[in-house]
Amino acid sequence: MRLQAAATAASRLLPRRLVSAAVRRFPALRRAGRPPRAHADAHHRFTEGELLARTDEFNRNAEKHWRIIAADAAGRGHVLNKPLSTVLDSGAILYRLGLVVQELHLGVGHTVLDFAAGSCWLSSYLNRLRCRTVSVDVAPGALALGRELFSLDPRHRLDLRPLFVPYDGRALPLRAESVDRIVCFDAFHHVPNQDEVLGEMFRVLRPGGRAVFAEPGEGHSHADQSEFEMDHYGVLENDLHLDEVVEKARRAGFDGAWVKPYADPSVITFGAAEYQRFMDGDDGAYPLDDLRESLRHFFVFVLTKGTEVFDSRCPHVLRADIRLLDQEPLRAARAGDRLSLRVRVTNTGDSLWRHVLDPVGGYVMLGAHLYARDGSPVTLNAARAALPRDVIPGESADLVLALDVPARLGPLAVRMDMVSEWLTWFAQTGSPTPEYPL
Repeated sequence: MRLQAAATAASRLLPRRLVSAAVRRFPALRRAGRPPRAHADAHHRFTEGELLARTDEFNRNAEKHWRIIAADAAGRGHVLNKPLSTVLDSGAILYRLGLVVQELHLGVGHTVLDFAAGSCWLSSYLNRLRCRTVSVDVAPGALALGRELFSLDPRHRLDLRPLFVPYDGRALPLRAESVDRIVCFDAFHHVPNQDEVLGEMFRVLRPGGRAVFAEPGEGHSHADQSEFEMDHYGVLENDLHLDEVVEKARRAGFDGAWVKPYADPSVITFGAAEYQRFMDGDDGAYPLDDLRESLRHFFVFVLTKGTEVFDSRCPHVLRADIRLLDQEPLRAARAGDRLSLRVRVTNTGDSLWRHVLDPVGGYVMLGAHLYARDGSPVTLNAARAALPRDVIPGESADLVLALDVPARLGPLAVRMDMVSEWLTWFAQTGSPTPEYPL
């Protein structure tokens, strides 16, 4: 359903505009300062009844459109190379993509639903970030291009078993509470039955999960290119109004809405003198009217389901208290010995430590490094010990660290640290690392 990926060959050149506003919690939007001024684009092309009556028609036309793209060499190359298809809009796409990825709060091993995935270019990026992707689209022809895209780049993690799932435009063929995140990039405005689809998104999203959208806003359906696509291909190009989407999301069950108030990057550029005035405290130097106008025409917004729970796949604060319960094995160590060190670790952060091993990482282990007394590393990653179970904030766990003493023993120290595998050592996030002489 992500039809805007390629209108025909490489004709999808319409500059994008990023929109956000100050949305915090349901049931209402908070509006800071003066209300929005009257705006010429603040009207819909279709009524709600017209959209619902033509849902199946729009979905059939989506598949026809993707087949036309796939049959054309230029169009095929365009969508397979997205988001680097053209210099004219790649900057805006990458800018918004950065905002979307930031707000997804991705964790390694997360299952991410790429809704209306089109040629699956975003799924491709998520897969390489070590997420398990489920690419869903109403057009099987689009998903066929997605499979082709995944086959073209050996950097894809096919061991994560990316899924390409067609759906009927109404019910998502996924189990309830089976995905950690949902992403929808330039696609929700193509959905005629938005209440129904938001309800399905809420159903398949796990508690604590979030859905992130990047969408054109008011006036999109009246743009020249949108009218061209509707006239020639019968696809739906619709307007989105943030307050209406938020209300639909509330009815679907989502309990929070958040918006990124960032203007399109082409809208605001300061001269050096203006920038200095602004940084010196002259708020009047900032073009707020330009910002507000930009924010009407593109949204990056987040819908949340319950309270987010942090774990070691996508942690918030990683902190540990690590205590060696008996130092005698270190004091009695001889060259070449294998030591069994009893250690107690306590989760003093706010993120659950996962213990089940996963090839993509995100599980926590105790690690040890050997350092010379002058602080220079001798052997990094000298030992690892697995947790016996998941450890929630405030809990402790006892484990045994098997450490091989070097064959040539000198004045060394054992530095202990926790690690979220393939993500980060706790020391890199400010956690203390105890050190014991060997």
